[in-house]
Amino acid sequence: MSLYIRIRNKLFPNSPVVQRHNYARKQSPEIRVLMAGLMMSTNLGDGVISDCVQYLIRKAAKENGIKKVKITTRDIRKEKTKAQLAAVRNSDAVIFPGGGLIKYRVENLPVAMERVMSRAEHYGIPVAFNAVGVEGFDGEDEGCQLLCNMLASSCVKSVTSRDYADFLNENYLTGELKAYRVSDPAVWASQAYDIQQDPDSQVVGLGVARAGLFEDYGTSFSKEDLLKLWGGIIAQLDSKNIKWKLFTNGFAKDEEFLRDLVQYIGREANFCDIAVPVPKTPAELVHNISQFRGIIACRMHANIVAYSMGIPCVGLVWNDKLRFFGESIGCKKQFITADKLTADYVVSVLFEALDKGFDKNIAERERASAYESIADFLVPFANELVSCRRRDLTDIKLVCYGLPNLNSDKLNTELFKTSVEYFVSDDEALIGTQCLGKPVYSTKKLRRLFGRKPFVIISETIDYYPAAEALKSMGYKERYDFTNMHSYKRYIFKKGDVFVDKPVIEV
Repeated sequence: MSLYIRIRNKLFPNSPVVQRHNYARKQSPEIRVLMAGLMMSTNLGDGVISDCVQYLIRKAAKENGIKKVKITTRDIRKEKTKAQLAAVRNSDAVIFPGGGLIKYRVENLPVAMERVMSRAEHYGIPVAFNAVGVEGFDGEDEGCQLLCNMLASSCVKSVTSRDYADFLNENYLTGELKAYRVSDPAVWASQAYDIQQDPDSQVVGLGVARAGLFEDYGTSFSKEDLLKLWGGIIAQLDSKNIKWKLFTNGFAKDEEFLRDLVQYIGREANFCDIAVPVPKTPAELVHNISQFRGIIACRMHANIVAYSMGIPCVGLVWNDKLRFFGESIGCKKQFITADKLTADYVVSVLFEALDKGFDKNIAERERASAYESIADFLVPFANELVSCRRRDLTDIKLVCYGLPNLNSDKLNTELFKTSVEYFVSDDEALIGTQCLGKPVYSTKKLRRLFGRKPFVIISETIDYYPAAEALKSMGYKERYDFTNMHSYKRYIFKKGDVFVDKPVIEV
């Protein structure tokens, strides 16, 4: 704070400008976070990821004094229309919460993500790829090329991976931004849902998955092989008088296989006694798993949810991501590859796991890394945003970089007529013209200014980042001296918005 301002505040504490400054300093502007993921998948593991990231966002905000955070969620496969994707431009930050997003051979996820990414890039909304799974690289594949282009976008500010961070850096991230390895957010499932293991349970959970899952990922293990394996595991548990129940993560094809397995072992008559009801929500999945003393499961997030509650787990590896998770938590033996998938071996590993439990220090490290992946991106950005939005803009000129869309039915004509003093443009054909009765100048006009800088809003009709780089080259600070038009609407202090003769309002 300059000497002049300190003297002014001391000598004239009741002046309007000092009151505005004091009032602004006490505000806690809302931070809007858009989570774009797979939260509507019937494989509820993706929903668990989404809920855990929401929990971590709120935890990070609370622990770092960020008072107002609004979280909006969108499933990237469902949001396709312009109206649905408006959530991107109306956000302060976008987070892809995690899961197997960096893949291109199945599910067509690159196209779904690109719809979100193209808007984030256009409007200058910072993006974080959080704890993403990586599944291969093929520079000749169009989907893989699309992923590379998205990760190279200016709006991408953070990338973390739950498994192959080094592979991601070597193949996808060729610029300055680099990824680092963190744990999957679902290691926080127990805390996020406030659900703990039933300490009295004597039941082992058997988490089955669809036929063809192993084969789809290059492992020769047919439906008949799976039925034989699970049938053998069940026979082993029965011979040892160990109670068991079948369950799934909610995916319809997994449930189909479960019914086929029940028929294979000849237990149709007591289906309700040996099969857990299909979970409808991520919270129900977590509750179902909490009722077991240990589990054997195909799905990765059945294992991670169990791990979050300290429930011993054995994973059947159909994808390297399960093997990697086992290694990261110090339980490599408990994640069994296809060459060792026999009923005798799987059950023996389960009993070892039940006796051994988990290393609590490793579990704490894994949770810390998942939390830091969110906090390291969100907290500095949110604090900077709060600081910028506390600025009193009452007596500062407002300039618009680029012209508005005059054909839009939602054009805020009043803002441009009453608050914007003039427009600046890089388009030679527009310079010297007028828009909404205001002159259009070259950006050189901003370079020639002395004294207080105008506050610049970047129009939605032009790409944000080229304009932002031009303004930075003139000494402007992002968000403090300029922002996109939609973010500006959420600033507290605009012309005419603040009192000039009322006492300071305590908030």
